[in-house]
Parts: sequence; structure tokens; C-alpha cells
Amino acid sequence: MMNMVSLLLFAAFGYLVGSIPTAYLLVKWRANLDIRRVGSGNVGTLNSFEATGSKRIGAAVLIVDLMKGLAAAGAGWRFGGAYEVGAVAALAAVFGHNFPIWLSFKGGRGLATAAGAMLVLGWVVLPVWMVSWFVGYKVSEDVNVGNAIATIVMVTLAFALGSDLLQQWIPTETSVGTFRLFIALLALLILVRLVDPVREYITQRGSV
Repeated sequence: MMNMVSLLLFAAFGYLVGSIPTAYLLVKWRANLDIRRVGSGNVGTLNSFEATGSKRIGAAVLIVDLMKGLAAAGAGWRFGGAYEVGAVAALAAVFGHNFPIWLSFKGGRGLATAAGAMLVLGWVVLPVWMVSWFVGYKVSEDVNVGNAIATIVMVTLAFALGSDLLQQWIPTETSVGTFRLFIALLALLILVRLVDPVREYITQRGSV
């Protein structure tokens, strides 16, 4: 049985790590811009690059945001004593990235942070996510639509694969049911932040 104190502590740790507004801080420091008021207004990798025109800043944001998810998931699993603690810490990190207290709960879309967490908790879904994103992006020519398609494909695959087959690919420390629940909640956190940009895309396409 999971220790509830550990669960709560690592959930708080995950949120605090995830809520570090990497894009906001780096863009403010290097370009003296408020990323929330330029480009798409999203506090993430792509808008960091588009707002500054700097690949270095964009890459730095991506790497740090990946590390946030990796650190939360790894610390929760390693020091919390259970895969489930790592999963809760990872979900809290993505939630913190998307809704950081430091920016009035208006953050990024959680993709890089989620990817970092998945490197620890179930890397097998990442190649599927990347291929699905590439196809979705090529078809729609929109990053956010690609993200939404890839996320839906990821969670669909997690539930469509047979339990015996999936168990061979996920960490032995967890069950198929736990892994599927984690993926479903992770996808929900991502998709919630994609509703508005995807709706805007559909509206624009409909008006063409």
C-alpha cells in the first residue's frame, strides 16, 4: 500500500517543479519580453522560439521542461517507493506546468513535461506519439492539431493493446490498469489545454 504522506509530499513536489515557468523566465531574461503577450501567448517551447527567433532559447525551454517531468517522475518513483507515487508526481508536474501559481494559473500545454515523465514511467508510448504527431501535423499543418491527434492516438493505443502484450512493454513494477489510468489522466491534462487552439483552428478552416 502506498504511503499517503509520501503521495502528498511528492504531489506537492511535482507541482512545484512543474510550475517553474521556464519559458517565461528565459524569454524575460534573454529578450526582455513577456511571453504571455507575444505570439500565441503560450508559455512553452514553440512560442519561446517564435517570440525571440532564437533556437537556443527554444531548445533550452524544451530541455528544462522535459527535465521537470523527468525529475518529478523519477524522484517520486525512486524515493516515494512506488511507481504510483512517481505517476502522481508526474501528473502534478504537468498540472503545475499548465496551471502555475506564479503566473495566475496560466501556463503552457504540458507536452514537454509529459514527455519527460514518460521517459521514466513508460517510454514505449513516445515513438507512437512522435509518429502520430508528425502525421497529424503534416495533414493539418497546425502544431496544436498534431498534438491533439498524437495524444488521442497515444491513449487509444494504451487501451486498445491487449493486456498481456502491453504488460511486456511497461515497467514490471506497475500493472496494466495503473498504467492505462496514468496515460488517460496525462492525456486529459494535455487535451484540456488544446481545446481552445484546436477550436480556433476549426473555426478558421470553416471560414476559408
